[in-house]
Order: sequence, then C-alpha cells, then structure tokens
Amino acid sequence: MTPRHELKFAVPATEALVLSRRLGALLPRDPHAGADGRYTVRSLYFDTPADGALRAGHEGYSRRAKWRLRTYTDGADDAPRAFVLEKKMKRAGLGTKAKAALTPEQAYVLAAPGPTEASLMAALNPPDSPLDPVLAEFCALTAAEPLVARTVVVYEREAYLHRAGNARITLDTDVRAHPHPDALFDPAHLLVPVAPGEAVVEVKYDAFLPAWVADAVRPGTARTAWSKYALARRLE
Repeated sequence: MTPRHELKFAVPATEALVLSRRLGALLPRDPHAGADGRYTVRSLYFDTPADGALRAGHEGYSRRAKWRLRTYTDGADDAPRAFVLEKKMKRAGLGTKAKAALTPEQAYVLAAPGPTEASLMAALNPPDSPLDPVLAEFCALTAAEPLVARTVVVYEREAYLHRAGNARITLDTDVRAHPHPDALFDPAHLLVPVAPGEAVVEVKYDAFLPAWVADAVRPGTARTAWSKYALARRLE
C-alpha cells in the first residue's frame, strides 16, 4: 500500500457542473464508468459502539482508520453485484487503502446486526483457503470490540485520470444516506440528501501533482475536512 496525498474540496453544485466540463475536456475518464461517464457508489460504514471512527474524524487525529463495505453500480437504481471491504487509513495527511473482495452472501453477513468473530470466520474463510489479511484484521477487531454497521452513504461519481503522479480526480454529487444497512443492498430504499446543493472534489496522487492539473481542479477553492460519513450520521 503506497501512501498517497489526498486533497478534498467542497464546491457548489453549479461549480461542480463547470468543473465536470473542464475536466472532461482535459483528462480521460475512469474506464469503469457508465455510458454517461458516471457510476454510483454505495458504502456501508462501520464504527465501534462508542463511535471511535466518528470521533477521530471530528477531533482531527493525525492517525485514524475507517472501515466500509462498498459496491459500485452503473446507475442509482441498479442492484449491487460485487462487494469490497475496505480499510481506509490516514496518517499525517497521507492516505492508504487495503481491500478484499466479497461475495454478496459474505457482504450480508458483515452487514447483519451483532456479528461475532465465529460467524464472520465461518462466512469469510472458505475451507482449505487462507483468510485474506484484510478480512482477518476485521474479524480480529470484531473479537476485541464490535464493529457495528452504522449508516449507508450513496452518491454519483465522475472520475478522471492522469498518468503523471498517478493522479485521480473524483467529483462526487447528489450525496445521500440511509441509517439502515439494508439500504446498501436494496436501491428502492428512500435516501435522504445530506448536503443539498454541494459537491465534493477529491484529488489523490503519489509523489507530485502537475501544476496545470491542480489549477484546473481548484481555482480559488479552499481545502476542507468534508466527511460523507460524518454528515450521514447527523440523520440519526
């Protein structure tokens, strides 16, 4: 896992539309996007009973981790097909991500209320197969202090790529949420907007970011600690 620089900016939805057109003229889109250049991201966030991840974000800890179960679809109404368990880590402003692929059946076990280490191991560790390190860590954490499925966040994403610096620019719009884990699996759940009229721009890169890319993304825009998870928790 190579640590990457992560910059985040909150912009009005009207500015996001302008930025989308600008980036679309300058950079190639993520090849995994749908025909309209977008895809839907659905994430179920986990936290401890004492909301350790939420508090770490609020208090600005320089070293913190966040667990989420994530799936991608071509449209907001499409049923999820594949799932990934992700551990996202931040340390001194740099981010890393570790992930493990899951079947839908395994994802249901993780999202169920009150999973135990035994139930997780039975679902995640096939016979005669080594357990993925990410899944092993999740199971171990559950044994020490339960990780509870907290809230589902859904949004539309456009992603643009640049080889220099391995840069990836994402534009997230229509961010909405639901407090019940079932919303991850069923697109029919009614989702509530968490930041009407706003969009989030994220820039991730390795060692450097070309100046012209930076200028195209953030003309006069201040960085922010905007958190989809924290905003979604306000709906509870």
